Amino acid sequence: MAAIGLLILALIYTAYFAKPILLPIFLALLLTILLMPAVRLLTRLRLPQTLSAFLIVAMLGTGLAAGTVQLAGPAAEHLDLGPNVLYKIERKLAELKLPLRKAQETTEKIAEIAKLENNEGQRIVVVEGSLTETLASQAQSILTTLAITTVLLFFLLAAGPSTANRIVEAVSQADQRRRLKRMLLEVQWKISVYLRTFTLISLALGVATAAAMWALDMPSPWLWGALAAVLNFLPYIGPAITAVIIASAALLNFDSWTQILMPPLAAYALTVLEGQFITPLLLGRQLTLNPILVFLAVIFWGWLWGLPGALLAVPILTIGKIVLSNMPGTPPALRAAME
Repeated sequence: MAAIGLLILALIYTAYFAKPILLPIFLALLLTILLMPAVRLLTRLRLPQTLSAFLIVAMLGTGLAAGTVQLAGPAAEHLDLGPNVLYKIERKLAELKLPLRKAQETTEKIAEIAKLENNEGQRIVVVEGSLTETLASQAQSILTTLAITTVLLFFLLAAGPSTANRIVEAVSQADQRRRLKRMLLEVQWKISVYLRTFTLISLALGVATAAAMWALDMPSPWLWGALAAVLNFLPYIGPAITAVIIASAALLNFDSWTQILMPPLAAYALTVLEGQFITPLLLGRQLTLNPILVFLAVIFWGWLWGLPGALLAVPILTIGKIVLSNMPGTPPALRAAME
């Protein structure tokens, strides 16, 4: 048990510091599973595997670039409002804080007295730059990850199936070879079903959210739709983040409390409809996971790799469940805990 614990800690340590390498690999593998049916479709049309892979990667990159260009302007405008958010929110909530005004004035007087007594050696730190500039400082890391992911995705789509077949055929024992092949096929099928279905569901949620924001006169409705679609891949936490961001934007853009509350309530209602009815109906129980494990996986991978890790948490957990279910020595209690 001590050796297993040390091994787990070593793996976590390695995964944390190897994020620049491991994150693009995981992203490329999942995108390969998602896009491989499209490559097979093109090969059935007598296109070479390499050309099919190139066309799919090119179309994916073009679509992402076009979407980024369309949303970059509105996103930058809202991000630049960041330094003024607290001031504007406080001003609009002023009428709700009237009973606390006297207490606030007393607190300010105490703070001024303390400031006068301890003014020696104080420094004023001026923070310059907007949120847009802060995000731009991370551009090099993001571009490096995207470049590695794109190149690796192309090679996996072009040569991945043949490489996997050679690995399976290299296993000497027939029983282990059959088990490995069955496990790889199950991983590919279940993850493909999950990714394709949930991607379509998230896109539909994004379109519905954008339509709702447009009907409620929210500025840049497609920005909020894209935000809802992306964060929908983040179980539990993503929809809450979406509602909070939309509520903050509504608070900055509207004066009436009815107009302020309607956009986040509409986004929350659409998320509840998707999560409680549409997704279980389309995915069924084949890909169900223990909600406690899902939540812990999101927290763990989010801590380890940030937002990309949180988005990858459910696919990684699903792969782990499939691998454990195909290992003959897996304890029944562990398998039951995954359900």
